[in-house]
Amino acid sequence: MTDVIQLIAGLGNPGAEYSGTRHNAGAILVEQLAAQQNTPLRPEARFHGHYAKVMLNGHPVHLIIPSTFMNLSGKAVAALANFYKIAPDNILVVHDELDLHPARLA
Repeated sequence: MTDVIQLIAGLGNPGAEYSGTRHNAGAILVEQLAAQQNTPLRPEARFHGHYAKVMLNGHPVHLIIPSTFMNLSGKAVAALANFYKIAPDNILVVHDELDLHPARLA
């Protein structure tokens, strides 16, 4: 299944000061996907975030909103991907920053 997204991670930052800001764009998208599927995101300690499993376009998709700040979100994504044996090519990370080429600072 190398061409199917199996995990969508919506990044954001915890705390009231980030609520409704662009820093939570990824988390907002994942919340909306879960709501459209009538599936609540529930706290899941082993995945370090809020988790749900939904069906999108006939395929099961894991949703995660890490409970950590964005710079530590890999902890949640790795825990979920390792548990369900999801390859990196099957993970979509939604965030608010521009993608930079490896080893490029600006």
